[in-house]
Amino acid sequence: MNPTLSQKFIQLIADYTGLHIREQDYDNLCNKIFLRIKLLKLSSPEQYYQLLESQDKTSKDEWEKFIILLTVTETYFFRDQGQLGLLKNVILPKIIKSKIASNEKKIKIWSAGCSTGEEAYSLAIMVQELIPDWQEWNILILGTDINEVVLAKAKEGVYSHWSFRLINKQIQNKYFYEFQGEWQLDEQVKEIVKFENINLVQDNFPNYTDLILCRNVFIYFEAKHISLVMKKFYKSLKKGGYLITAHAELYGQAISQFQVKIFPESLVYQRSEDGEYENNLADSLPILAEKTIPIKKSLKSSFTNSRYESKISSDSGIGNDTKKQILFDLNRKNNQNQKDEITREINQKNSNLQLSQSENLLLEAAELFAAKAYTDAIKKAEKFLSLNPKNFRVYKLLAQLYANIGKYEPATFYCNQAIEINASSVEPYYLLVNIAEEQGDIEGAKIFLKRIIYLLPQEIPAYIELGSLYAAEKNIIRAKKMKNIALELLRKLPANYLIEYKGGIKVSQLIEYLEAGA
Repeated sequence: MNPTLSQKFIQLIADYTGLHIREQDYDNLCNKIFLRIKLLKLSSPEQYYQLLESQDKTSKDEWEKFIILLTVTETYFFRDQGQLGLLKNVILPKIIKSKIASNEKKIKIWSAGCSTGEEAYSLAIMVQELIPDWQEWNILILGTDINEVVLAKAKEGVYSHWSFRLINKQIQNKYFYEFQGEWQLDEQVKEIVKFENINLVQDNFPNYTDLILCRNVFIYFEAKHISLVMKKFYKSLKKGGYLITAHAELYGQAISQFQVKIFPESLVYQRSEDGEYENNLADSLPILAEKTIPIKKSLKSSFTNSRYESKISSDSGIGNDTKKQILFDLNRKNNQNQKDEITREINQKNSNLQLSQSENLLLEAAELFAAKAYTDAIKKAEKFLSLNPKNFRVYKLLAQLYANIGKYEPATFYCNQAIEINASSVEPYYLLVNIAEEQGDIEGAKIFLKRIIYLLPQEIPAYIELGSLYAAEKNIIRAKKMKNIALELLRKLPANYLIEYKGGIKVSQLIEYLEAGA
């Protein structure tokens, strides 16, 4: 297929579904197009393009079949324990409490992009666990997807063992029963769940929703269509309603309509009660005056090729840094250290056993990374990933590799995947800070830094970096607040303690620098 026609297909798909076809997926897309051409017995790709573009009933029917080939359907029950724990322990209890207080026993939750239904049913189980008299409530869990095939499976409520890989066995036995080698969902759960086909770009949305989950959907969307859907989500929510997406999916997006709530497990977006937005995140940062900060290497994080890299001598003063320049080199692990880290992890796992073929691939990728052969390293790492799809280290490595060659979209995608596996790690967030700033998204960078601070309240570099961003915006009050928190944390450490940045810097030197910049 010629490049011009390929681009026309890509744009048509984006306009109809919101899906963005990445450069590395072009060949796969062409294969899917030619598969449909063959099945329809058409003469050319041009004829298939015209069919999709025609916007008649035949076109709509074909889109339903084509979308099945385009969409990703991997999911399982209680996916992302951190976010679902936040829902169970904080968000849903708040919603339930407010409903009881207003004498309105009615809850409406929407799982957008629900795939085969595991997320929607997980929410239904959670609600029934939290509300003892749930039968007396009007509860609707709405699951929607653009893919008719996965919706048909969702409506059946029958799942294989693989869908239960993270579920508590007691919950599984309480709400499912085994039938012919698979697991059938209890009818009492199914009765509060409804599934519908909704195209997030094209269709109208339900109204008066208390909570929307739209996770691992936007990572496949074009930015302009994310913006469109976010506006529609805002209108769909009740005042005070909540939206949760997968980690890092909304960086670079204008989300000023929403109040952004930061929790250790996730960011949460809330429609304000009065429809107005007030950004008070910086004022809600943790107060640390009474905390004892342990001396440990949590002050280190991985952040490759930071634009804020600065040369620091451990034997002399700080130097002639300007106020705008960041003191720290957030890239505290160079390429060689990344290779050594992967080598240690694999050696610890295998002890004296011979390395597997896939582990050799990861080691080779790390060696190529250390040698700055990024393109070749990506090929090795992605091959390893095809054999080991749930490996935090390789997701983080791929994110760093793509960031190093300036391909921020796949870098963000892999950061998001790494965070899903280990939501408590700050390393992917540091890389997201860098990507956001490189793209001029200062608001996004600030949100990621605040996320790091909530994960690690003692993470001094995050406070200093956040303060520098406020200072660049002439927000002197918040800049000073961040600096004072950093100083407070530093004064709890020994003066000669060496913070391991690229070259190393003593606590006393850092305090001197920050005080001089007052």
